[in-house]
Amino acid sequence: MYLVIDTWVWEKAQQAEPESMELLAKIQRKCEHKIIYDYEGEILDEYRKHIKQPPIVKLFSIMTQTQKIKPRPKGPIKIEGFDKSDLKFIQVAVSCSALVVSGESDFLELRERFLKNNNQKIQILTPAEALDRL
Repeated sequence: MYLVIDTWVWEKAQQAEPESMELLAKIQRKCEHKIIYDYEGEILDEYRKHIKQPPIVKLFSIMTQTQKIKPRPKGPIKIEGFDKSDLKFIQVAVSCSALVVSGESDFLELRERFLKNNNQKIQILTPAEALDRL
């Protein structure tokens, strides 16, 4: 399974939020699950700015060496009212049919908009929902 992990999940793991910690550990243990990044490195750069706690830094280091797949983007995506700095996560997910994992309100509101419009191109899951799928 391909996953695009929002920085929110890494931040919550640093705060010892159980579902985020368990999700990242499960992805790291199971080789068939892959975290997807962008060719330009914007997602990795954002992760590096936010991941500071030693145990999470170690997990991040291991995962970036063994998990990454870099899809080619399919062109810019515009979503009205959505944080432009988070569009990279959506763009990467669309380019390779990956699931987006986040608990951030912007992503959850976007999920509701997609459901209302019957848009199944992008699936956005909370860490708890992603754990159930893995």
